[in-house]
This record gives sequence, C-alpha cells and structure tokens, in this order.
Amino acid sequence: MPTASWLTPATALGVVGLLALFALLLLCLVRGLLLVIRPLVRRLDAARLRGRDALHARAGRQWPRVVRMLERDIAELLLLALGGVLLLACAGALLWLGESIAEGAPLVQVDQAVFAQLRAWQQGWLDTAMVVVTELGGARVSVAVGVTVFGWLAWRRAWGAAAYWVGALLGARACVMVLKLALERSRPASIYGGLESFSFPSGHATSSMVTYGFLAFLLCLRQPWRVRIPVIALTAVTVALICLSRLYLGMHWLSDVLAGCALGFAWIVLLGTAYATLHAPERLAPLRLGVAAAAAVVVVGAWIVAFQLPATVERYRRALTAGTVPPAAAARPATDRSCDGRYPALRSGNPPPRWLPTSSGCA
Repeated sequence: MPTASWLTPATALGVVGLLALFALLLLCLVRGLLLVIRPLVRRLDAARLRGRDALHARAGRQWPRVVRMLERDIAELLLLALGGVLLLACAGALLWLGESIAEGAPLVQVDQAVFAQLRAWQQGWLDTAMVVVTELGGARVSVAVGVTVFGWLAWRRAWGAAAYWVGALLGARACVMVLKLALERSRPASIYGGLESFSFPSGHATSSMVTYGFLAFLLCLRQPWRVRIPVIALTAVTVALICLSRLYLGMHWLSDVLAGCALGFAWIVLLGTAYATLHAPERLAPLRLGVAAAAAVVVVGAWIVAFQLPATVERYRRALTAGTVPPAAAARPATDRSCDGRYPALRSGNPPPRWLPTSSGCA
C-alpha cells in the first residue's frame, strides 16, 4: 500500500501544534466576544429586574413560578437557554446520524472515503503513536481517571460534584450500550467481541468526550479565563486526537465518531447545566484536581506502554489486514426472522453479527 512521504513525526507534531494554537485562538475569540456583549447582558439584567418588580406588584400571587424564575441572574437564564439549544442540537445530530447510516445515505460513502484515505497514510511509527493515543480514551485509562477524580472529590467532601461525575460516566456508558444494541453496526475492522464488536456510536469518542470534557467543566467552574482557556484547549485537542486515532486504526467509521462526540457533548451539557443552575457549585482547586487526574493517566498509560504496547499494536494491524466490512448498519426487526426463525434477518449489505454461529447456514 502506498504511503504518504510527507507524513513524518515532525509533520505530525506540527499539525498537533497548529491544532492546539487554533483551539487557543478560538477560545480567546470567545472570551473577546463575551466582553463585547457584556453591556448588553447588563441591560437585559436591568430589564429583568424591572419586569420582576412589576410582575410581583401586580400579579405576584397569580404567577409565583414566573416571579421565582425572574429572580435568577440574566446570565444564568442565558446559560439555561444556551444549554437547551446545544442539547437539542446534539440530540438532533445524533438522530440524523443514526437515521443516515440506517438508510444507506451518502454519509456512508463519506465513511468509506475517509477510511480509505487514512489507510493510505498508514506507517509503522504512526501505528504505534495512534495506539498510544487511542489508549487515552480506552477503558483502563478512563476507569483510572474516573476513580481518581471521584476519590479526590470525596476527599474534599464535594459530594454534589462527585454524584454528577459518576452520573456522567455511567450514564454515557449506558447510552452507548443501548445504541450499539439497537443498531448493531459492524466495525470496519475489529479486535473486540460481544457488544463491543458493534460500531455505532464510538465508545472511545463518547468516553473521552465525557471523561475529559466533564473534568474540564469541573476544573473551569468559577475560575477566571486564564484558567479556562488552556484547560478547554488541552481537552479539545486530546479528544480530537483520540477520535482521529479510532479512524486511523480502522475501528470506527467517521459517522460513528461524530455520533459519539454528539452523545458525549449532549451529556456534558445536560449534567453541567443542571449542576451549575440547580446547585451551588464549589470552587474546586483546579491545579490539584488536574494533577491528580493527569497522574492517573500517566501511571496507567506508562504501564500500558511498558508491558502491552507491542502486542496491542500487532492486534490492530492484524485486524486491518484481515479485511473490512461495508459501512452498512440497520436495526434487525424482531418480527422478521430467518434461519428457521432463530435469528433476525439481515438487511442487504450487512455482515452477520459476530455472535451468529457459522453452522446455522446464515450468510
């Protein structure tokens, strides 16, 4: 297979650096935009106060819930509105992606094109680098970070944040499992079995988005922008690289990764908005919490690199060279059965599920 001569370690590091710089510039632009609209927020807040006083004087007993809502700061109300818009946008994107792959829409052709292009760029050193990156979003590192952050929050007696942290991780995992079972989409190539042999949505993308994204949310709560900008930029670059690694290693189609990111971001928006508006968020020590989480990543990552990296790289390579399946996906209707009624019938273009016995006569 031809390789790209321009793709060297120096080029890859340069691309990552440019990605980080772009994330920093974008966040600085957001910060500048917030400074510009601050006078408008103040005017809206003054209007809120006038409306609250007028409503309370005339119909406070008839509309108590409206009066209580107007007691909130305008920035909090805007945050609720923005959270609702983002949540609906992510849910709509997830539904559209699921429907697109089920119907064999042009998105499937994009999946194939991206997969083919990334296969053309494969190189030995890049295989190893991408396996290291993909392990950052794997179960071992995610569990280590989850346990470490929960332990740190419990030690600080930040029980509200700890409860939301656990809810974010477990809830996202449950959503991934339900969607995988519902669609049963096969991976381009796979080193997994059972439930994990299904591709849509990407568990790595969802897990990394929720784990690192919600951690960034906790780190940035009630912190100045000089803390928020580098934390969010580092998180965005890390999640983007993990998602890219899943595509490069052939474990997911592009639509799987996009769906995982949409699902993870929607979960962060839902729980983050609830925590910020329904509770009194504590000012957590971002440096100490960040160091604890980073230590968990480094310790588990170092163990993987030292003892399991060569074997893991070889597993991914064997999976890719073993051949791929078309990026078709569809739910298996329970009422449409084949193979003597034992198994759901497969739509045209779908490979049989990995749990389907070859001796059953199903193709």
